[in-house]
Amino acid sequence: MDLVDYLRVLRKRWVTVVVSVLLGLAAAVGFTRWSTPLYRADVLLFVSMHDSGNAAMLMQGGLFTQQRVQSYTGVLTSPKVLQPVVDELDLDTTARALGARVGSNAPLGTVLINVVVEDESPRDAVRIANSVAVHFNAAVQDLERPAAGVPSPVEINVLRRAEEPEEPISPRSSRNLGLGLLAGLAAGAGIAVLREVLDTTVRTPEALNGLGAPALGTTLLGEQRERPELVTEHPRSPQAEAMRQIRTNLQFADVDHPPRSLVITSALPEESKSTIAVNLALTMAHAGVRTILVEADLRMPKVADYLGIDRSAGLTTVLAGRADVDDLLQPYGDTGLSVLASGPIPMNPAALLGSRHMADLLAALGERADLVILDSPPLLPVTDAAVIARQVDGVILVARHGRTTRDHIRRALDRLRAVDARVLGGILSMVPARGSEYSYGYGYGYDYQPEASAEPDPPLVRA
Repeated sequence: MDLVDYLRVLRKRWVTVVVSVLLGLAAAVGFTRWSTPLYRADVLLFVSMHDSGNAAMLMQGGLFTQQRVQSYTGVLTSPKVLQPVVDELDLDTTARALGARVGSNAPLGTVLINVVVEDESPRDAVRIANSVAVHFNAAVQDLERPAAGVPSPVEINVLRRAEEPEEPISPRSSRNLGLGLLAGLAAGAGIAVLREVLDTTVRTPEALNGLGAPALGTTLLGEQRERPELVTEHPRSPQAEAMRQIRTNLQFADVDHPPRSLVITSALPEESKSTIAVNLALTMAHAGVRTILVEADLRMPKVADYLGIDRSAGLTTVLAGRADVDDLLQPYGDTGLSVLASGPIPMNPAALLGSRHMADLLAALGERADLVILDSPPLLPVTDAAVIARQVDGVILVARHGRTTRDHIRRALDRLRAVDARVLGGILSMVPARGSEYSYGYGYGYDYQPEASAEPDPPLVRA
């Protein structure tokens, strides 16, 4: 991925980035609000030797003092210094615990010691710092005394006494907010890129081209309702325009050998294949193409419900030899479209659709129309679509935006190639209007099991 790809990912997943930034800022605000303020007081000490008036002795004393200063920083936090401080100020702590709040540093090459005390109370921080300076001087005098009754050659002078701080050193609101903002931004960008890398779903028509199914077009995500929007009801809608674009692309898919019959299927259920089959048939009929729509999904038919026609008799009735196809073709209004409903749901859909009678029926329908469109079940859960695919001129594979994965498409195409089916192209369905940048279980009844009956149903396939 280059910089342009990263920017595209951040633009597409801006909600993730914004939420992460807001969470980072909220965490920073919460940390700042609930953290206990901490104040700091410091004392500056100067370490020297007694002035003997001798230049050589002064030089040696200076070197001695510089060497000693580094050791004195450890003495500052020892119980020898801090226990008297605890006793003097009557602190509710121990010398060891107090040592965690007292620090010191001595710049190399100097005889200066900076004593730093941190406490939740600014007043206590000052009292402790000044007391440490006093008791540190006493401890050094005792440690550096050459003999009993002889004064120590080392002197500790206070150059700057501790003063009560006005503001706490922590928490710092501006710093915490800045860190929260940066952390949220980094986390959001990382999550967005990770989701993009791990997302194997098909989201663009170009993804269909890369999988061997040329993109014929896209359809938009409509309102979730039982009966989908039909192009005849809203001829000027974006959905209707999308179907007209698919119709045009399909007409130019193979100019030399235009398909006279085609199957519309998908890899998985609930991918809008039946809606596309109905709307494509209506769009073709509106363009003056004599079209017959066959409800060949004998597992869970939907076409008749979408169009509001009777499906008690239809495809299975004709295949069983109980009626002539001309008697069961139902015209849909004055659109020029004829519909052959599914009829009764059979026990053996795949065997019925792969029979010789189905091939004869397709030939008969081809004589009555310029184009025959069949709505079939998905490819991966059942074999019905693959069985029909080898009897028609072409197959259109529907993939749902953000749900169908590349692996699902590959497996569906493999099943079509296994029966030498001709793939005319793919349609990316249910694309969100704002995202049109160009479960695998078949949940609505493809595990069909008929209810037990006292008398067996008559066979649907003629002997």
